[in-house]
Amino acid sequence: MATQTTPVPAPPPLTARDGGCIDDTRWIVFVIGSSASGKTVTAKYLANVLNAKYIEGDDFHPKANVDKMSRGEPLTDADRAGWLQAISDHAVVHMRGPGTHHLIVTCSALKRDYRALLRTGAHKAGDLRLLFVLLDVPEAELVRRSEERARTTGHFAKSNLVHSQLAILERPDGTPEHAEPDIVVVDGNRPLPEVEASALAIVEATWHKADEDEKRAASKASKASTAP
Repeated sequence: MATQTTPVPAPPPLTARDGGCIDDTRWIVFVIGSSASGKTVTAKYLANVLNAKYIEGDDFHPKANVDKMSRGEPLTDADRAGWLQAISDHAVVHMRGPGTHHLIVTCSALKRDYRALLRTGAHKAGDLRLLFVLLDVPEAELVRRSEERARTTGHFAKSNLVHSQLAILERPDGTPEHAEPDIVVVDGNRPLPEVEASALAIVEATWHKADEDEKRAASKASKASTAP
């Protein structure tokens, strides 16, 4: 069954593109997907346009993980557990810099359990909201990109990792038992400017909707408190 991408919304009105929301809520946007799906370039673009901080998830892999992937060996759940926890811990406590207090993070986050772990830290922090942007790309294109990346940059992740990662990728399916309202799917098999524009539009629309929902809730609470 083909994966449905999230419809790209129209730009919200009066978007400041300053990484800010109406209150002091902090957002963490995880750009997720298989190796070579375009996570890094898309995340850097979002961070630049939204004036948000950027974290490269690969930087948190221990040497043992990097060595395995360099040999073309897939990581296990146990291999990923410490890595995901390190990303979560760092993301939750990241420092607020001048003009921004939001964060864009790259992380494969292939399974629902992995995404649940990343949510746990945010929920404990209390003032964090999460959005997962899944870049969906066909296997053949991922392999092509991975091989090209290895030739041109010497990236440690081998192309044969693509198949094993897609084999465990759990996409949002819309069923009640797998409800993940904080994940959106972007078609990553397009020219990069189109992918970036789609990801940006979805992030901005999500932030705008959250602000509008909060305004309505505050207004309702205010009216209730002053009612006779």
